[in-house]
Amino acid sequence: MTVRADAPIIAATSVAAGHDGRAELVLELAYPNGARTHLSVTEEAMARALDAAGLDRLEDLEGQPWTVLFGPD
Repeated sequence: MTVRADAPIIAATSVAAGHDGRAELVLELAYPNGARTHLSVTEEAMARALDAAGLDRLEDLEGQPWTVLFGPD
C-alpha cells in the first residue's frame, strides 16, 4: 500500500467505553497541515487492525500512517 504524503499519522491512541459499554479504540490522527481529528473503532476492529499491522500494543501504532490499520498490500 502506498502512503500519500498528505496522509495523516496516528498521533495518539487510547481505549474508551463505547456507547454500549464495550471497549473502543480511539485514535488521534494528525495531518501534515496541523489539523487533528479522532477516529474510534470497535474492540473487534482494534484487534484485527493490530494483527494486520503486525503489532502487539496500541502504543506501537503511534507515529504510523493511519493506513497501517488496513494491513499489508
